[in-house]
Amino acid sequence: MPRHTPPAPSSPGAQAQDAPAEAAAPSGSELYWRLRRDVMDGRFPPGSALMETVLSSDYGVSRTPMREALALLEHDGLLERAPRGFRVRSGTAEDVVEIYEARIALEAEAAASAALRATELDLARLRRQHELIVHADTDEGRAAARAANFRFHELLWQAGHNATITELLVKLTARLRIYDSGPPSPFGGIEPLHQEHEAILRALHDHDADRAREAARAHLRRSLEQRINALVGADENGAP
Repeated sequence: MPRHTPPAPSSPGAQAQDAPAEAAAPSGSELYWRLRRDVMDGRFPPGSALMETVLSSDYGVSRTPMREALALLEHDGLLERAPRGFRVRSGTAEDVVEIYEARIALEAEAAASAALRATELDLARLRRQHELIVHADTDEGRAAARAANFRFHELLWQAGHNATITELLVKLTARLRIYDSGPPSPFGGIEPLHQEHEAILRALHDHDADRAREAARAHLRRSLEQRINALVGADENGAP
C-alpha cells in the first residue's frame, strides 16, 4: 500500500493572492486540514457521528471533496466507519496508555536516529523551540510553551530522518489529542521540561544515540505518569 501523505496546507500569502473576489469553497487540501483540526480540537467529541451530507452543508462544499477528506481522516486513525458514515474514534483510559507506550517506543528510536542523522539546521530548529519554552513565565507564555513543546517533538521526529517512524508518531499523537477531547494536556512544570529537553539536545549534539534514546524515554515516561494520574483523578471525580 502506498504511504499516505496528506496534502500540505497552502501558505496564507498564497491563499490571499489566489483568492477570488468572492469567498470560494475550500480546496480538497484546505478541507482536509480544516476538518482534521476541528476533530483534534474537540469540535466533534469522541463517538460523534459525522454524516457526509450534513458536513458538506456545514463546510460549504460538495459531497465529493468531503467524502475524500473523511476517508483521509479514517486513514489517519481519527475516524472509523459507522453504519451511516463515520464517527470520531473513542477509547478507554487503557487505550490512551497503550497508545502512549507505543509512542514512547517509537520516539525513543527517533531520538537515537536523530543523534546520528540530525543536521545543523535540525538542531537549530530544536534549540529554537526549546528556548521558547524556557522563557515562558506568564499565562500567555505558557500557552505558547505548550505549542512549542509539541513542535519540539515534531522536529525531533523529523531530525531522525525516518519517514515511517514520523508517520506513525503523527498518527499516534493525533489519536491522543482526540482522546483528550480538546487541546493538548498540560505538560507539567517548565523546569523539569527544560531539563529533559536539554538532556535530549546534549545527546544529539554529542551524537550519542544511546543517551538520546534514554533521555527521550525518560522524558516521555514522566509525561505518561502525568496522564495516568489525570485519568485516575477523573475516575475518582466520576468523569465518564
